[in-house]
Amino acid sequence: MAPWFELVERRLSIHPWQVAPNENNAILRRGAAKLGIPTAVIPRNVKGCWNLGYCGVGCPVNAKQSMLVTTIPFALDRGAVLVHHARAERFTLRGDDVSGLVCSALDAAGLHNLPYQVTVKARAYVAAAGSIGTPALLLRTHMPNPHRRLGARTFLHPVVLSAAVMPEPVDGFSGAPQSIYSDHFLHAAPLDGPMGFKLEVPPIHPLLAAVTMPGFGDTGAARMADLARTQVILALMRDGFNEQSVGGAVELRHDHSPVLDYGITPYVWNGMRRALLTMAEIQFAAGAETVMPIHESAVPYRTWSEAKAAIAQLPMEIMRCRVVSAHVMGGCAMGNDEHVAVIAGNGRHHAAGNLYVFDGSMFPTSLGVNPQLSIYGIVARNAGELAASLLGKPLERRIV
Repeated sequence: MAPWFELVERRLSIHPWQVAPNENNAILRRGAAKLGIPTAVIPRNVKGCWNLGYCGVGCPVNAKQSMLVTTIPFALDRGAVLVHHARAERFTLRGDDVSGLVCSALDAAGLHNLPYQVTVKARAYVAAAGSIGTPALLLRTHMPNPHRRLGARTFLHPVVLSAAVMPEPVDGFSGAPQSIYSDHFLHAAPLDGPMGFKLEVPPIHPLLAAVTMPGFGDTGAARMADLARTQVILALMRDGFNEQSVGGAVELRHDHSPVLDYGITPYVWNGMRRALLTMAEIQFAAGAETVMPIHESAVPYRTWSEAKAAIAQLPMEIMRCRVVSAHVMGGCAMGNDEHVAVIAGNGRHHAAGNLYVFDGSMFPTSLGVNPQLSIYGIVARNAGELAASLLGKPLERRIV
């Protein structure tokens, strides 16, 4: 895979962030260093970045090298047709092949169906709707699923967070939001042992903080008043590597829209508690005045010893411990054995000869790391192989 990762790194300008981290990230690095925990710099896919910090809600200068400013314009310049305001509803089948894709036209808001349909005909079809959308599309199609693997083992990297109030301004809403990380607690945890986790920091935008931090009324207002001095660390839990961590399942509601049923086992709760302890210790080591795990039963703690004792007793339950996520993986796992996998390693569906899955739903477990580059590299390889097979000749790898 190395050549494919190198290709997409060049194509999307993925490189370690050379600018000094913002204070939110720097606190993670300082606190970890005092405890002997190694950290590193996160590569970012940016070109001409202004270091504004609002990457997750849309870059105003198009420095973020997303598909909207790279692959899609490149394809349009070479004759591709982009159909928008349409929802892929289901594939039609003829024998062992897909014969068409039926789409519903949508209103201007992209929410409600109009009384029109669009049918797409092709030699090969690629599902790339993500780890919730792709399994749902195949479920609506009634794709053969004899071993009940479709939609199963969907993973999220469940995330828990810890908020600290620092003596000086942090301004976590400004600057590159994620530039420092630590994989120490992934490498230190054997796959058959307690759950490992990755440490990063999130952006701390006012709206994001308001909907995530516990408390309301005067309590919530007081916490928002401290927003500029608030620092947050998050822990990505590495789910899917242990029989006690089976992830969730994508299913269909009565209206055929997808829903993800995701249980959290005692094994996962144990990993989350250990992560809350680790994050609090790092924040106090960095000089925090108070630390508060994002948990409905927690309060701001003023010392590490106080926080350690309190976190050990917090009830780790749904609706009590705040769990969030940004990475959705699995549901159409790849593998040679159709008894445990939906697609082959090249993305081809085991039951339909001309259907391919090119997105994060291909992973049989979570990754333990942010999955974007893994998706880019594997899809670049598989898409290249598919294009070459359709054209009947090898493709030249070009950086665009």
